[in-house]
Parts: sequence; C-alpha cells; structure tokens
Amino acid sequence: MNEFQNPTIVLHSHPTGKASIDNFRLEDRPVGELKEGEFLVENNFLSMDPYTRPRLNEYTAYVDPIKLGEAIQGETVGTVIDSRNPNYKVGDYVATFSGWQKYYISSDADFLTKHLPETRLSISLFLTVAGTPGLAAYFGLRKIGKPKRGETLVVSAASGAVGAVAGQLGKMAGCRVVGIAGTQEKCRYVVDVLGFDACINYKEDNLAESIEMFCPDGVDIYFENVGGRVSSIVARYLNEGSRVPICGSASLYDKDKDVDSATLSRFFSSLPSSPENRFFLVTEWMNESPEAVLWLVDAVEKGKIQFRETITEGIENAPTAFINMLQGKHLGKALVHV
Repeated sequence: MNEFQNPTIVLHSHPTGKASIDNFRLEDRPVGELKEGEFLVENNFLSMDPYTRPRLNEYTAYVDPIKLGEAIQGETVGTVIDSRNPNYKVGDYVATFSGWQKYYISSDADFLTKHLPETRLSISLFLTVAGTPGLAAYFGLRKIGKPKRGETLVVSAASGAVGAVAGQLGKMAGCRVVGIAGTQEKCRYVVDVLGFDACINYKEDNLAESIEMFCPDGVDIYFENVGGRVSSIVARYLNEGSRVPICGSASLYDKDKDVDSATLSRFFSSLPSSPENRFFLVTEWMNESPEAVLWLVDAVEKGKIQFRETITEGIENAPTAFINMLQGKHLGKALVHV
C-alpha cells in the first residue's frame, strides 16, 4: 500500500424526489500500489452534471444506476503524479471518468482516460467548452440542428455549460439566437456576455408572449435541455421543417424515478407538424471528438467563445455543489476544485 488515502463521495441512499445532502457520504479509501502499466492521477476538478441525477435513482430507463456505496460517477481532469506506464508521465494532464474522488488509478485499458491537448488556459476548460458540454453543443447543433443563416434558434438553459456554447455557435452560423434562463442575472449574462439577441426569464416573463415578441418569424431550431412546461410552449412556435436536438430533460430528473430519454422525442414527434428531432449522446461522434476539441480550444483562446465557471472548493462540498447546480444556483459550468 502507498501512503495515499482517497477521499471519495459515495451514494448513501437513493433520493425520493429531490436529491439531498443525506443521499451522499464521504469515505476515505486506501489507494493501492501501482501495477505494471498503471498510473496514478490526482484529480484537480470534478464536473457537476445534471445527467448524474437520474443515476442516483434505484432504477433508471436508459443509464445504469449508481449502486449504494459506489463512488458518484462523473468526469474529471487531473495530473499524473506516479506512473508505471511509459505513455503517461508524471506531470501529464489527463481527463478521466473517475468520479467524485481525489485519486484514481488508470491504465491503457481505460479508453475513457486520455491526454489533454495543450492550452494556456486552466485544464478545467476540458470539463466546460472543450469537454462534454461543449461537444454536446457542437455536435447537437451541427449534426441535428443544422443552422442556416437567417434562421431563429431558441436555446433552453441558455446560461448553462451546454446552452451557452450552443447559442454562441448559432450566432457564428448567422442565426438569430434567443435564450431561455431562470433569473434576470442569467438573462443579462446571456445577452451582454454571450451575445444572444434576447433572453427570456421563464420564471418571471410570460413565455408565450415573449417568444412571439423575440421570434417574430417563428422558431427554426430549438436546442432542448430542460423539457417540461418550457418545451410545451416553445413547441407551439416551431416552423415547418424545424429541428430539435434533444440534449437533456433537466426538469424531469427530480420528478420521475424512471426517467426515459425517449419522453421528449415522443412529445415532439406527436406534434401535428412534427419537427426533425432526436435525443443524442456525444459518444455518437467519438471519432470526430479530438478534432472538435481542438476547434473549441482554439475558439476560446481567440475569444470567439465566452464561458463562466462556478467553482466550489473541496471534495467534501461536492454534494452541496451538485444540489446547488440542480437548483440553478450557478452561472455557467458547475465544478468542484478538489
């Protein structure tokens, strides 16, 4: 055994309704000795993601649930601090899917562990714009949304890590972009910093009237992140030939212990003039991801894409950061600095 103890957040109990602090437990677990071909990663940042919420349930419809006593799973970025693998040297920066723990032993057999490209920015970028959120926006918009100059794009959860990038990519494509967010502060950020044409506060504004005002020619692309009431109202304004990339359904995560990824697709497909739509995962375009990551890094470094991070300090505070993220108490991407 080496001298490292590994602080790890595990699932203590399955949530009933909204997740709470009591559903999590912090444990110190020993880190074993490295075997030939393995290397030890010290995680620097943990990603807080809405899609983790359904996995806390005892049963799920489209992803494997996390079992009681297991580490909460999620993406991380970190630094190699010990190695018996010639492909990974001490000091290398890597992305892993190690979950909410400080240390992680990996090897070449772990296809989710990969070297990070060089950047002058913080490696947290690879959990935000150049990570899964940015890739979801990049592929969802390009492969399914297929924006054309002059079209109108509406983005739900517009201030979040995915929505913020989707809207900015829409502007690059020449679209009129209207965001939907939950506070006036977020709406100001979406317009003043991200450059959207308008943003609707769905909690305070009349959503239907606002869409009519800001989308006078209807909606050609709806980038779906939330579902629920917002989707049902936006659906009324979808044009003939519209497209709906379905990235998530955050509004459903606390309400149904058996969340089904097909729910929103069934809803949009049932409309009288149904838009082209489908739920997608970024892994569908895994072979194209390295090139997309480099494109996104370059866009950020050149100031073409803006982003924000809400960073919580300490792995022991990861459950609080996660719950705050689910409640919308963050701006941009929610991260934990280990």
